Parts: sequence; structure tokens; C-alpha cells
Amino acid sequence: MGNKGRWEYLRAIYERYQNAGRKSKKVILSEFCTNTGYHRKYAIRLLNGPRPEKRRRAPRRRGVSYSQETLAVLTAVWEASWGKGLSPAPF
Repeated sequence: MGNKGRWEYLRAIYERYQNAGRKSKKVILSEFCTNTGYHRKYAIRLLNGPRPEKRRRAPRRRGVSYSQETLAVLTAVWEASWGKGLSPAPF
């Protein structure tokens, strides 16, 4: 079973686990661990945790690191020191 299948199975079994009694939870947990291959403690955390919803991550945008003035100074320093190309260091 792939990750997507495991996630769908968790979403399907979650409500049944939440509404079950103690003895039923043991059976459901054993079935869940057998089908997914998860360790028992991890399965308990998944089934007792928050409701499994579709995860949507916000795209991470990289902010501007330098202002235009700083960028101009850095470009000038770069051109002055490395503008002629890389040369081996003198020994």
C-alpha cells in the first residue's frame, strides 16, 4: 500500500475508531497496523490526533535580502575582486 492509499485508509477508518469502545479500538488498531505496516504507537497517534484533512501547504516565498543600494555596492565589490575571472591563489 502506498502513501496515498494509507492516507485514504486513515481518513476512512478515523471516525469508526473515534466512536468505538476500548475493545473495539484494539481490534481496529490491530487491523490498521496490519494493513498499513505502521508501528502501533504511531498508529495510535494518528488515530487519536486531529482529523486527517487534505494538507495544503502555502507556497514559501523568498523575501528580498538586500536593498537596491546594498546590491549595487556588492556588485561593484564583486566586479572589482572577481571581474577578471578566477585565478589560482599564489603560494
